Amino acid sequence: MGNKNQYIKGDRIAYYPILSKKNLLDWLFSTEQYWIRKFLIALRSEEYYTFKEPNKLLKFYYFRRKNIIGRKLGFFIPAGCFDLGLHISHYGSIIINPKARIGKNCTIHGNCCIGNRGDDASTSPILGENIDLGQGAQVLGAIRIANGAKIGAGSIVLHSIEKENAVVVGIPGKIMGL
Repeated sequence: MGNKNQYIKGDRIAYYPILSKKNLLDWLFSTEQYWIRKFLIALRSEEYYTFKEPNKLLKFYYFRRKNIIGRKLGFFIPAGCFDLGLHISHYGSIIINPKARIGKNCTIHGNCCIGNRGDDASTSPILGENIDLGQGAQVLGAIRIANGAKIGAGSIVLHSIEKENAVVVGIPGKIMGL
């Protein structure tokens, strides 16, 4: 993990510029995107004070702030799971296992779960870079998802996806066109 501001700016790139009319309107009217950005800032700050420059007081402050905002939005995202460039499109039930690892530039739509299957709590998915999880998608178990994969809305992925830039749909998730 790099500099705290580098991560916060990296996540902001996935949205729109700080000094924009849209950002000002979000702040004035407290839209869902405003609260999602506040959550991401608290998440990245917690990660910074946990891993890069340990400070128990600031870590606890940002942990509490993240969890309070996360409870409003329906998010459970532990520190250290996502790399730079996380984009969350909507609020609503996003659950991430603390042992899951997700690469750069991940886009998550609402009601997603990345976790274990329940049979072994120590196993979690590893997702590559530029992953797009559709509305209600679930990635479960000790599996790997290749870079650039797009997981369709409502899909449940239970097996590794080795093909890069694959489009995965269905229950259980299968690569389109194969």
